Order: sequence, then C-alpha cells, then structure tokens
Amino acid sequence: MKKQGKNIIILLLVTFLVFYLIMKDDFSTKLNLILSMNKWWLVCAVIFIVMYWLLQTISLHAITPDNDEKPTFWTLFKSTIICNFFSAITPSATGGQPLQIYFLKKNGLHLGTATNLVVSQSTFYQIALVIFGTVAIILNHFLDFFPNDLVLKKLVIIGYIVNVLVIALLIFVSRSKKSSHFLIMKIIRFLHKIKLIRNIDKMEKKVDNTIEKFYESSIALGGNKKMIAKGILYNLLAFACLYIVPLFVFYALGNYGNINAMEVLVSSAYVMLIGAFVPIPGGSGGIEFAFINFFGFFITGSKLMAILLVWRFITYYLSILVGGIVLVLNKNKGEKK
Repeated sequence: MKKQGKNIIILLLVTFLVFYLIMKDDFSTKLNLILSMNKWWLVCAVIFIVMYWLLQTISLHAITPDNDEKPTFWTLFKSTIICNFFSAITPSATGGQPLQIYFLKKNGLHLGTATNLVVSQSTFYQIALVIFGTVAIILNHFLDFFPNDLVLKKLVIIGYIVNVLVIALLIFVSRSKKSSHFLIMKIIRFLHKIKLIRNIDKMEKKVDNTIEKFYESSIALGGNKKMIAKGILYNLLAFACLYIVPLFVFYALGNYGNINAMEVLVSSAYVMLIGAFVPIPGGSGGIEFAFINFFGFFITGSKLMAILLVWRFITYYLSILVGGIVLVLNKNKGEKK
C-alpha cells in the first residue's frame, strides 16, 4: 500500500481537478440537484453495482477447478473486490490482477492455478467488453444515436482496437509456456517490489513448477468450451449491470423520458471503450470527458454534471471505498491469527 501512495496522490489530484471543473459554475444548483435525487433509485443503482461484482465472482467461481484447494465463494468475492480496488488506483488498471493472484495464493491456491484463473477471467472480461462495444457500434450505425463527431469516433475506434489487442495478448500468454514464464516472472517481481514477496531467489526456483501448473490448467480450461461460454456470458451480464447504472441516476433526478435503456447501454459502452486507454488511475479525466460528450446528447447543463458526479461515485469511488474496507478487515483478521 505504501508503494501505491504515488498513485493515490495522482488520483486525488486528478479527482480534485475534475471535481472543480465540473462544479465551478452553478455550484449551488448542482449540489441541490444531487441532494434532491430520489434515494430509492440511487439504491437500485448501488444494487446493480453489487450485482456487477457478484457476476464477476460467479464467472471466477465457474472456472475454478473443483478440488481440495478450491476457495469458497466468499474468498473469491473478496478477491474480486480487491482486484477492483487496486485496478482503480493504478494506471491503466495494472495493479488489480497481480494483487488478486497474490490474495488467491495466500488463500490456498497454487500460484500457477491462481494466475491462470485471473488471466482467464481477465480474458473473458475483455471479450465481453469488446462484444458490448461491437454491438454498440453496430446499433449506433443503424439507429444513429450520436451525430458524426470525428474526434469521438476516432477515440472509440482507438479504444476498441486497444481492447482487441489486449484480448490477443492474454490468449497468447495463456497458450505459450515462454510467455507464461515471462508473465509469472513479471508478477513475482512486481510483488517483490511492493514487499509482498521477500525472497525473490527462492520464489524464482518455484517458477518452473508454477509454469507447468499454469499451462496445464490453461489447456484444461481451453478445452472446455462450455466453461468458456459461461465465463463470457457472466461477464456480459456483469457489464449489462454496470452499463445500466446511468439510467437509474437519470430516474433519480426525475428524468424519465430523456433517455431509454438501449441508449444508456450504447453510451456506457462507448464511455468504457474510450476510458480503457487513459493511463491515469480509473481513467480519470477521460471517463468524465466521454460521459459528458455521449450523455450530453440526451441532457445538458447542471443536470448532466450532477448525474456525472453521482454516477462516477457509484461506479468508481464506491469500489475504492468498499475495497479499502475489505483490505483493512482482511489485514486485521490476519493479524489476529
């Protein structure tokens, strides 16, 4: 956590700047709009975020081998929360997966098995993201939700290409022993750097056995088409829960006719595609820019800014808050033991 201090400082500075730019005009109007929102619709939005976390966990649980070392669902759920927490506070979400692997290893999984599970879940996550993005692009092409803005169009295409390349990289790593060795050594060195692994020389000696475990479980999963389909389906449902959240925030503000569910899903998919390649923790700045530009076609002014702030808190800062609580409770539990 000490090593993440710089990332947290950057996140706080960017958050403050974005918050200032959003709230500097008509501050009292925007604040009153937020305070007057219907709390029950906001509760619905939070419920769907929790469902997003649960469906990610269900996907991870579905691909975990049924043997003596299989963690409980609650342990896998905590690993998902921890992954989301570290993804939120590290540039390009690079810290989530290594810490999730470490957590699963500490809870009984072999390092190779834990690595394969997290890489597989990440692959399914990326595939679901690209599928949603593809559907959004096709729908917008035929239904023309947004006018042709050259800059936005280019940003969406760049985000789409970046996510496709990430999928290709993850599949390549899971199918190549040499790449597997490179990936696991990177994870070990990262964990050593943040003081979670002390004796790196001793750990490196275990890498060959770890690679074999990783490769075996990867091949086993790759041959199970039904399990792959489940993993992708659960992540698609997870994204549906995440992407529909702005609709509840619109409703909380009393806007029932400005936008429908399909428009929300397409807009959210575009926002996520653009935010995917912003190299700042949480995609801060880029995410807000994309949200304002796409949802700005349906609502404008102070109402749009109020919706943005509430949506951003529920979908992003809430995961940091919950993740921090889980980390503290888990640390305290470990110290008592």
